[in-house]
Amino acid sequence: MAISMNSISRHTSRWSCLLIAFSCTLLLVPFLTALEKSPFDNYSSYLGTNYDQEYRPKFHFTSRKNWINDPNGLLYYDGEYHLFFQHNPLGTGWGNMTWGHAISTDMVHWQQMEHAILPYGNGYVFSGTGVVDHNNSLGVQKGDTKTLVLLYSYAVDIRKNFGILPPPAETCYYQGIAYSTDKGRTFTLLNDGAPVIPNQGKTVDPKGTERDPKLFWHEESKKWITILWLGETSKGKVRFFTSDNLRDWAFASDMQRPWAHECFDLVHLDVYDDKGKKSGNKKWLIYDGNLDYEVGNFDGKAFHSQQKVRNHKIGHWNAAQTFNNSPDDRTVIMGWLVQGCFYRKRMPFAEQLSFPTTMHLRKQGADHLLCRWPVDEIKSLYTKTHTLPKNIKVEKANQNLKDISADAMDITLSFEPKAKDLVFHMRGSTLTYQAKDNKLSFLSASYAQIQKRLAEMNEKERKRHRGKKNFLLPDAAIDGVVNVRILIDRGSFEIFLNGGVSVLTQSEISELDQLSLFFSHNNTNAIINELIIHELESSWK
Repeated sequence: MAISMNSISRHTSRWSCLLIAFSCTLLLVPFLTALEKSPFDNYSSYLGTNYDQEYRPKFHFTSRKNWINDPNGLLYYDGEYHLFFQHNPLGTGWGNMTWGHAISTDMVHWQQMEHAILPYGNGYVFSGTGVVDHNNSLGVQKGDTKTLVLLYSYAVDIRKNFGILPPPAETCYYQGIAYSTDKGRTFTLLNDGAPVIPNQGKTVDPKGTERDPKLFWHEESKKWITILWLGETSKGKVRFFTSDNLRDWAFASDMQRPWAHECFDLVHLDVYDDKGKKSGNKKWLIYDGNLDYEVGNFDGKAFHSQQKVRNHKIGHWNAAQTFNNSPDDRTVIMGWLVQGCFYRKRMPFAEQLSFPTTMHLRKQGADHLLCRWPVDEIKSLYTKTHTLPKNIKVEKANQNLKDISADAMDITLSFEPKAKDLVFHMRGSTLTYQAKDNKLSFLSASYAQIQKRLAEMNEKERKRHRGKKNFLLPDAAIDGVVNVRILIDRGSFEIFLNGGVSVLTQSEISELDQLSLFFSHNNTNAIINELIIHELESSWK
């Protein structure tokens, strides 16, 4: 157990932490004798699965096969972006959590690699983050190649259907490290997977489910920082740790928020003024898996909030994470686009990730608003571009749209609704400007069908569809003009309103024969100021 226990003694029982960490470590024994026989080490079986299925997303990340959820360990090193992700290598349902791995030079074209971290002992490898050990803090660097370090949650759990390993005696999560000295091609468990941050004790979280560490280097304090969500029954507690060597971690501070729930991240973002220009200032933003966020300052030990909590999640979105060690000034985020439902189309894979977007803050009055925008690298997928004449009526726009059909598109749309409703139809789904309350409403084709059948459903069927609804984006028109950007893929819609101050991410599998784009005719006064449609090719080779 590698932690300074004196530094956390006033927050948890020393002996309970020692006993829990020791009991968890005992669970490693089966792994040490059976590594080569692991059923999870099966990536060679993936190579027969290609990316040519009719319903496979063309530019959103999916595994060759099987289940994925949270993006993990996002980092950049030596020309390569590394994407790790929660993965079930044994099926298309959740379970058997393993770290999958993919590499890209542009965050658009990905090559899936061997699984990075396999389950061991009686537990599984839950979410975490990755860094480049730029100063050899861990002390394992070989030659000039920097070490890649992954900090993950090791989760043993008594829940049913948790996986195929023997069940443990009790729930017990701790934080461990895996590292690579060959640019991420292979990974080694530090100290055979023993804890570097032990379980903080059941007085903190009776369920023991603390998880999803955020690891990063804080230049001002010259320290490594870890942020740890302390579990489902901790009443929203988040704990900060510091380290010089990535092995020994000292308590720094606690933060408690009623909104806090899993997958925390803390990033230093550029602040833009209300005209969209960089102000030269920066603020720290802290957020959780639901994209609840606060803006403030971080002094190397504690986060100090300067405004009330806000939320930047609309639609199907969870557990987003930013890339560490980015090669430029951008902060890029990816999340899990939940409820993909590809199993209904008998696809070999399940679930997908959102398209990478940049993040910055926009100053608005006394507050700072989070904004997201697709990375420019999407342009590498552009094939045919359709540019409609500027400032035209709806009927003229429809005449130009009738011959355009594609299954993946990047659309820029600006329109003046003239204080009336306007409906844009996209592959069977609709985006409606609601003049009464100045909102955009997105209604997916599948939910429209569900709405028609709700009265006929029994309670069990209704319960199954409660996660589906039409989503609203507020404050749509500014000075009478609505500006949106829409990414359409075979399995999703991502809609960015007014420079990304509101973003909708929606999992929706569009049918093969639904390719049309058009406006409804009920608002003949509306002006389509600009409409540019880029057709996108597949990012898969």
